[in-house]
Amino acid sequence: MNTLSTHPVILLLLLWGMSELVRRFLMGDGDSPVPSGGIVMAGSIFVIGAVGHLGLPGIVGRLVVLELLVVWGYLAFSYVRSGLGGGLDESIRQPMGVFGVGTWVAGSAVLGRALLQVLPEWRSVGLALWVVAVVVWLWYLRLLPAAFRAAADPGGGYRANGAILLSVVSTQSLVVAGEALLPGGLPQPVSAALILLGYLFYAAGLVLILRRYGFRSDWTLADDWDNTNCILHGAMSITGLAIVASGALPAGLAVLTWVWVAATFVVVEAIEAARAFFRVRAYGWRDGVFVYNPTQWSRNFTYGMLYAFTLQIHESPSAPDSWAAGLQEAILGYGHYAVLAALLVEIVIFFYDRIEAGPSSPKISGKPSQQEG
Repeated sequence: MNTLSTHPVILLLLLWGMSELVRRFLMGDGDSPVPSGGIVMAGSIFVIGAVGHLGLPGIVGRLVVLELLVVWGYLAFSYVRSGLGGGLDESIRQPMGVFGVGTWVAGSAVLGRALLQVLPEWRSVGLALWVVAVVVWLWYLRLLPAAFRAAADPGGGYRANGAILLSVVSTQSLVVAGEALLPGGLPQPVSAALILLGYLFYAAGLVLILRRYGFRSDWTLADDWDNTNCILHGAMSITGLAIVASGALPAGLAVLTWVWVAATFVVVEAIEAARAFFRVRAYGWRDGVFVYNPTQWSRNFTYGMLYAFTLQIHESPSAPDSWAAGLQEAILGYGHYAVLAALLVEIVIFFYDRIEAGPSSPKISGKPSQQEG
């Protein structure tokens, strides 16, 4: 592992060179959509939670994290360029764009945590990513009140979905990553305040999502159930993980949160299965299920986060010894394979979409109901 060919800097340069070729011939040079930070979120939580339990060589984790660092660099450059050119202001005028900024925060924070896990000698780089996440989160926090008000306005035209809960994910990611990256971790009062703020964001978002899907009839499962609704369980998974990692709130709250996550996961994924059935019947397999959209990475993130949270709570002294223990063992026995499979499928869909569309096309597929998949 200490040879020149496996030195992290050499690997990073090689991956950057290959990624530049892919970008040049497949991606084009347009600005990345706001929620593209979900790519880094999904890949990083895969490293944090699942990669160590797959029996893969250590070099695999390094390659994944270094490639994610390259992707993060491209996204950061794209967003800075868009901001300087005025395009970013246009993107975040709508609530969906504002909430999507949460993927930048969480992507930066969890990548810093993943980097520490596989390349502990790069702690300073991971810490720098966490600092970036904090700075972006403070700006994001200023944007959220107006975005929540717009989402709450029934005449405003915005239809609430799980993207609202990126406010939760971004906030809790600061705790999860900060506990590992900062010497001595975050002060417990700060961790507790952030976790409780995340619960408040979740409550507000849940009300708006239920109001849209539970009390309105102007939507169909095939076309209006959004990819990001899986964050209904993913946001609570990272909240529970923040409680376990920080110890800032009672362990019993983490257990109750895990029970909520398990129940919500069953409900949401049952709806996802039904949606897939109706979309295949309406559009066929290709356009109904295997159409790419950046919001799909949120699904990979939530799967990985469920596995990571379950792993941590199962190993904690507060682990339940009832029926939940058996369910947790089932998740831990097979969940890492499911996380890997979902990630590989999404990568294939992404590259197929780019090959089919070509580098000069927009970065979001224009196929039917492109927010679905």
